[in-house]
Amino acid sequence: MKKLTALFLVFALTLVFAACGSKNAPETTAAPEESTEEITEAEVTEEVTEAAEEITEETAEQASEEASEEETSAEAEKLALPATKAEMLEMYNSAVNNAYDKKAGFSKERYTDNANFDMSLALKAFKSLVEKFVGIGDENKYSEKVTKGNWDSDAKKAYLRKSTLTEADLTDASVKEEGGYYVITLNIKGGDSVGSKGEKRTNAPVDKCGICVGNEDKGYYDHKTGEVIYDAIAGTYEGASIKENYKNAKAVAKVDPATGELVALTVTFDISVAIDISIGSGTASGTTHVIYKDFKY
Repeated sequence: MKKLTALFLVFALTLVFAACGSKNAPETTAAPEESTEEITEAEVTEEVTEAAEEITEETAEQASEEASEEETSAEAEKLALPATKAEMLEMYNSAVNNAYDKKAGFSKERYTDNANFDMSLALKAFKSLVEKFVGIGDENKYSEKVTKGNWDSDAKKAYLRKSTLTEADLTDASVKEEGGYYVITLNIKGGDSVGSKGEKRTNAPVDKCGICVGNEDKGYYDHKTGEVIYDAIAGTYEGASIKENYKNAKAVAKVDPATGELVALTVTFDISVAIDISIGSGTASGTTHVIYKDFKY
């Protein structure tokens, strides 16, 4: 309303200025009873300038208000920081599964540190092979780049799985806002597995967090269970017995609150494998790190 009033004032004053400046206006036949105060060119210019300044100030205020409204709207659309364990888990599962569903591109690396091999002399001679079988040590290290959408060549080589974690799989959960992202940390319950001719079983909640796992012997699996290890060596050592366990499992996901998309994911756990075959026995242990980053959607 103020803007319309100011525009009208400018228009009216401009007409007055034009009328004052006209040299060919017809003379009146009768002299006025009272003299009219003369409006000078300087006065009209001053009024026009003040009106223009008022319009400029009002336009600037309006632009500022609109920008503030846009910022408020964007803030409202931003996902709320999860407050409960259930909310943290929901955001984690949603972010991981969205990356899976969209066949996102990403880079991935896995390595094991703190590796330790306590084995009989006969088994130590096959250390490299043991590393490969149990997924601990230098033979377990690799890096990979997965191209966005290019997941169809081999379904097992997606290198990322959907997360099916539930609250029953967790010991604790926390979240913090860091660098404009939400960082969710899930502490996952420990687990164990057994692989032998007479027994095969697995209890591994960490396998549900999105890391690449399966029921065959593949070098790109991030966690190898006793069942998988046994199947890999049963052809040569049918009487082998494998007992595996892990602890201190933790999944840390960085999520973009504006989109809910996964930005990075790191999973760590301490693993130990006891292996007993005809040529010897021993235990291999270490800390596995699985790192996903550079996601492309």
